Amino acid sequence: MTHNGNGLLEYIPGSHTLLIQKNSSLPLEGFAENIRGSIHEYAENSKSDVEKGNNFLQWVLTRVFEATEDDAADAIVDGANDLGIDAYLPVDFSDNTIRLFQSKYGTSHSLEAIAKFKEDAKRLFAKDVTKMRPELAQLVTKIKEKNLKIKCCYVTDQKVEYEDELIEIIDEEKIIQKLWDRIKKPAAGKKSSIKLERMLRHENTILGILKLRELTEFVNKSRDYVFESNIRQWMQFKTTVNKGLRETLQSNPSKFFFYNNGITIVVSDFTELGENLIELHAPQIVNGAQTSNSILDHAKRTKNMEGSMTVTIIKANDEQEQNNITKYRNSQNSVRGKDLVSLMDFHKSIKSQLRNCGYFYEIQAGSFDTKSKSKQCEYEGDLIYNNYLPDNHKKVIVAKDAIQSLVAGIEQRPTEAYSSPAQFLPRGSKYDDIFNDNLKDDYRLLLYPYLVKEFAKKSLKYGKQGGHKTKRYATLFFVAVYFRIIHKKILESKGDYKGDIRKLEPIFRSFKLNSRILKITDIVVTKFLEDTVVDDEIELANTKHNFFSQHVWNDTMLRVIDKKIRQEDDEITALKKLANSLF
Repeated sequence: MTHNGNGLLEYIPGSHTLLIQKNSSLPLEGFAENIRGSIHEYAENSKSDVEKGNNFLQWVLTRVFEATEDDAADAIVDGANDLGIDAYLPVDFSDNTIRLFQSKYGTSHSLEAIAKFKEDAKRLFAKDVTKMRPELAQLVTKIKEKNLKIKCCYVTDQKVEYEDELIEIIDEEKIIQKLWDRIKKPAAGKKSSIKLERMLRHENTILGILKLRELTEFVNKSRDYVFESNIRQWMQFKTTVNKGLRETLQSNPSKFFFYNNGITIVVSDFTELGENLIELHAPQIVNGAQTSNSILDHAKRTKNMEGSMTVTIIKANDEQEQNNITKYRNSQNSVRGKDLVSLMDFHKSIKSQLRNCGYFYEIQAGSFDTKSKSKQCEYEGDLIYNNYLPDNHKKVIVAKDAIQSLVAGIEQRPTEAYSSPAQFLPRGSKYDDIFNDNLKDDYRLLLYPYLVKEFAKKSLKYGKQGGHKTKRYATLFFVAVYFRIIHKKILESKGDYKGDIRKLEPIFRSFKLNSRILKITDIVVTKFLEDTVVDDEIELANTKHNFFSQHVWNDTMLRVIDKKIRQEDDEITALKKLANSLF
């Protein structure tokens, strides 16, 4: 019998919300704002109130309930004689349930509408199907024939204080929480079983011996979610350790048990089904992804899957404890900062927000390349933002590159970003300088500096491919100067550059205007690099690399930069007027 960690709270009426809060972390502010903005944009892009409501419902069906666009369109039955049902989703055969939806967008929501939906749902099956609209008649007939359970869902973008056993209220807060939980816990609700040769139970842990063939089957049927928390899942086949794994599997599989540390699986719960068969709830392989992928690769090449390994199954329903297990079980081997990025809520939020823009935020090295071609093609970017990127750009934004650009531009620390980007990654000495409670999870903070950097390389010939003897080192310096001009001259802001980031959206979405700002930045940087004072500083630094990693942002050089910016005042003033017209 499994232990219920919720205690008396489980049995107190009205405690469901508290249980959700107990088992879920609250969404970050930027994530919640992004979801609200997405709903508003999707719904308001319509010609009538009815169309707004249908657009909102389609958004919920596709985002929250993961219906395809076509299925969502087919599911909506709102209209004349709809009998109070706005939509229904196909049967979930796992629990013999069908969902009926009532949707209210904006001011159309009311407590009376909820009560009416409840009564309409009750009366639905007493109606004569011969007098119903065909699609509703088919729905009611299917429900009766298959004896399906009904789940009534009332969805709204408003905040609702209402509880009812027959109606699930999905208001804006619940929508945001559901989507946050999904990116935080992709394995939630998933179950998979695993058969052990031998096992030993200790408190909330099972130590076992697992056949390699059994591991292969387990990973194959659950790989969509089982690696999500593993911070080195995408590092397979790149190290001498992995080479050794493959060689042992090929030449001496009976020794695999002795040569390998095994894997660790963290679960929210487990159930012993007898005969060493274990049902795992929300399983995550947090240590041993390299091992698992080496075994999977070997299984594709041969049917000879002899050998066994150790497995540790740990029950840890608390999120912080899961993160600690993941972190410490990986700490005995070298894990670079950019792979630990995947543990951070901030970056998970950014990944979700950038997905809404059509970009893949790669917080685990190589994860995009492991996706199928069809999945990769889903990332098309944004029609306007794509103008800043090279034509062959895969619409993948690598976290390390984006962080480096943020530090150079928004934080105005280009020398540090250039000389030692690793110090701003997790486990880096300066990570907490940037990624702390004061940094809002706004995707623009990472996207906009990254777009500036890519435009500089693509159109202005910065970086190694540009060929210029000095500008090849100056890409991050360019990013810093661009944001200095924007902050001090275009927006004339005071204080922290991060406060400007939302104001920049109309500028970045006006590519024609921003191209002029980027080009005036290039003029400023070019004149700076031609200044004799700068020549002397480069000579003092001994190499251009040393100059850009240590000297380019000191007080003397900043005075030169600001002087070159003032020399372009006429053009910058004209650009400022154009920018102000956008706000």
